[in-house]
Amino acid sequence: MKLRRKWTLALLLTGALPLGALAYTTARIQKRGLETSERQLEVAVIDHVATVIQRSLDEASEATHRVGRVLTEASIGSDDARLELARETMARATPLAQVAVYDGNGKLLDAINRAGVTTTAPPEQLSNAKPAPDARGSWQLNHTTLRFLEPVFRNGELRAWVLGTLRDAALDEQIRGISRDRFDGRPDGVLLLDEGGRIFAGGDETIGPGGSLLGRDLFAQTSLPSGAFAKPFAMATEFTSASGEAMVGSARSLPEHRWALVVRRPASAVYATLAASRRLLGIAAGGFALLALGLGAYLAARTTRPIRSLVELSRAYGRRELTTRSTVSTGDELQDLGASLERMADGIAEGEREILRRATVEADLSRYLPSEVAQSIAAGEKKIQLGGERRTITVLFADVVAFTPFAEGARPERVVAFLNELFTVLTEVVFRHGGIVDKFVGDSVMAVFGAPNAQTDHAERALAAAEDMHRFVEASAPAWKETYDFDVKLAIGLSSGDAVVGNLGSESRMEYTAIGDIVNIAARLEALARPGQTLVTEATAQAAGDSWSFNTLGEQPLRGKRAPVRVAEVA
Repeated sequence: MKLRRKWTLALLLTGALPLGALAYTTARIQKRGLETSERQLEVAVIDHVATVIQRSLDEASEATHRVGRVLTEASIGSDDARLELARETMARATPLAQVAVYDGNGKLLDAINRAGVTTTAPPEQLSNAKPAPDARGSWQLNHTTLRFLEPVFRNGELRAWVLGTLRDAALDEQIRGISRDRFDGRPDGVLLLDEGGRIFAGGDETIGPGGSLLGRDLFAQTSLPSGAFAKPFAMATEFTSASGEAMVGSARSLPEHRWALVVRRPASAVYATLAASRRLLGIAAGGFALLALGLGAYLAARTTRPIRSLVELSRAYGRRELTTRSTVSTGDELQDLGASLERMADGIAEGEREILRRATVEADLSRYLPSEVAQSIAAGEKKIQLGGERRTITVLFADVVAFTPFAEGARPERVVAFLNELFTVLTEVVFRHGGIVDKFVGDSVMAVFGAPNAQTDHAERALAAAEDMHRFVEASAPAWKETYDFDVKLAIGLSSGDAVVGNLGSESRMEYTAIGDIVNIAARLEALARPGQTLVTEATAQAAGDSWSFNTLGEQPLRGKRAPVRVAEVA
């Protein structure tokens, strides 16, 4: 065999095999990218459809509410005037097909229908016409008919009921329209399911309203428990439709309505660019073979050695030997490729160092701050700098009762071991309820709720954290008694109000803390509390709302305070 043929064959083998591997790897990478893009598209479509549905329901429920108020408004003396106002209100709410009014006992009085829209007649009698005084309206689904029922009160007395009926095609038209816009004119790309898995909006003649998806289509391989859509639920899968077409789809529940949204589209559409890329890669391989046949001898002699060197370089990078340098010096694209590989390896190494740095920073900050704040700082989204701002917060002090005698009689190593064990769990409790650990002072822990991110329920979070701390100590007390010969109980004080929170100190040494009178009050309440007791200020009790019970202890003198403070204990 001539040398040229040998080199041509060698070039074909050397080039075709890496090209095939590259094509395979590229196809896999592209497929993963397409899968990721498709999931993001499906999530975006689900979010958009959920927003459209909620907007339509809100518009219809608000119009139903206004119609009910108008029809029962005693100050409008004329029945004709009330009826005209009600019709005008309804006319502005395009999703509504009908509004029916019932008396206080649930008997039908009258109904207003949208002109040109056909809908089922309202029931003559409501099945349950005894709401609580604070009852609100709710949506009810009967097959494919959606109705919004709301009681109308005047001066605390039930005056009437109002029942708004959504146009049968309102949601169906919107969902089909979104499906056609997003999925190349297909009307079955988005489906809305009721709590039983039946389709009541979206689809086409093959899969449409009334049919159930349970056990087939997207849910062919998924067994859904009863009431699955009443809780947050999401899934993504590939499946085969009833017509045998390969499909890709996602589903997510709408727990507030016990419904679910399904997005589905053919796999051929999802991976269309992948097929085109494979064809292009095939063409490229063929072109390479033809080029190798024509220039085999020349290219073989010129490229064999540097290609081998580059292959070895890529293998070294595959073994994570990222400091290896290219030895190719041909002065052409192969040398540029070697330099590019070096830059790629440097970039990977730098990326790994940055990932390690962020992980280290995040791990260190997570010892003091909630994980989401630590992540923001590690990612550079927030800066650590001096300064503070006024916030309404709740401060919690928890102290180990009778710790001093234990610390005096125990070896320092045992004291430290106990405190580390206690503080580890107390810190997790604080973080679980959205607070931050401000500092540890001896055997005490100071926690802040409502900062750095504002929390309207900071008092409830702090109280819940205090209760969890007591329960943890009660459960662990027997083991600690056996290990440390120490009866462990906590005394906890809480105070709510305005304080300045932020990084205080100097540029070289600072800490995130809260400054204000409520901090001192919380510390005094913790000192005043008995073992196992949680004391709070009047402001904390009021901020907690009706979900917590308190025993008022009256005004109590606190050290450092000129005037006594009204104190209560958690019942």
